[in-house]
Amino acid sequence: MEKIYDWVSGNLWLLPGDNDFERGFYTALFLTGLVLLLIIVLCLIIRLCFRKPAIPGVTLEREDGDIFISRNALASAVYHLEHDFPGVEILKVVLDNGRQGDLELAVSMSYDEKQGSFETTAKAFKARIFRELHGTFGIDTVKTVALSLVRLPNSRRSGGDDGSINDAFVAGI
Repeated sequence: MEKIYDWVSGNLWLLPGDNDFERGFYTALFLTGLVLLLIIVLCLIIRLCFRKPAIPGVTLEREDGDIFISRNALASAVYHLEHDFPGVEILKVVLDNGRQGDLELAVSMSYDEKQGSFETTAKAFKARIFRELHGTFGIDTVKTVALSLVRLPNSRRSGGDDGSINDAFVAGI
């Protein structure tokens, strides 16, 4: 550390300070800034190396040529199923790599509990997604459909007099 301090204080003569204490203080600030900058750069490099690449869609290999189905077309097909399931509101559809490298469709949704059990609706919804993907597009490469219930139903939300909704934590959910 002494060598680094001596090199920085000797080569950075632009550091302000009238005495050794002030020059040492500013040198320490400069070195701290450099270390923080190095940590930020390393974090960005690590994030770039380990990020999951986006899946643009599904390619179906056929004898007469490939067929490419974009993730937006898949999401649109899933959004159209919302009308067949009352109480289900689809918020987000993501095509992702699964655990074993298979394709996975992740669906974020809200569900109104007045429509019955979420488990039975989720089972029927997953089966319908698989039928829709196979029947409409001929896709068998999507192996799993992950459903996540992310929003409280409207009956459990507490609203103000002005119609605003408070999504704060409600005990017992």
